Amino acid sequence: MKQSHIASIALTFCIAFFAGALFTNVLAYNPEPPAPSLRQNVYGLPLSEMWAIVRDQTGIENSTAVLGDFWLVIDGDGAVEQLNFEFYGDDAGLLRWYRVAASSTGKVTWDSRKVEKAPPGEHPLILFTEIERIPYRELADENGILIVSVGSQSGGLGYDAGYRPLFALRQGEIIPLKSVAFNTTEPWYSIDVSHGTKDGSGLVGTHYCTIFTLRDLTRAERVYCPDGELFWPPPGSSPAGVDGLSGLGVVS
Repeated sequence: MKQSHIASIALTFCIAFFAGALFTNVLAYNPEPPAPSLRQNVYGLPLSEMWAIVRDQTGIENSTAVLGDFWLVIDGDGAVEQLNFEFYGDDAGLLRWYRVAASSTGKVTWDSRKVEKAPPGEHPLILFTEIERIPYRELADENGILIVSVGSQSGGLGYDAGYRPLFALRQGEIIPLKSVAFNTTEPWYSIDVSHGTKDGSGLVGTHYCTIFTLRDLTRAERVYCPDGELFWPPPGSSPAGVDGLSGLGVVS
């Protein structure tokens, strides 16, 4: 029998951006001495720190976690309006699916249910440490609203900058690409960035670009630069897994 569990992480995760600053107030998760302010980047997205809290609160076995979908909406002032992601992991020997949501007020909630199988993918922390380093200000248009959608892909799939801009993400820098072609059963993640506008019906997104981590580009069949030359991710671009274990979090 499937069981559903809905819980509110006893956490006020104040994703409040004032001039790019982020402040947090942890209620239940309150070690001694008090936790320091979370590390900031351009938009102050502390996804890796957030994962540590979610991991501890859900009680999953960290090495078994696999990221599903990820969804982020940033308003024109840099505040996080919506952040949702899904992941899979073992809890006391049971495989479970989890959905985590962070509201604009900073409240973080999660729910889970038992599942029979997890899809292939990467550990959440591997993607989070990349996503939080994306130079979002460079990608925003005049109204500043951005929608970031991350999903796992596999099989034969091609991308061409003639349709939408393509970038490789390297240490927080985006590098233009001409085309990328995958033909593999190994999973990779596409990071799609859209410009958002609000009308009477709500938020509407227009796809702007697709970003790939260097780790995922090592799985591509072909990657070309704008000048037509082959793009080769530098040595070490496919880092070891979480806690230094190669491939940790990849499930097939």
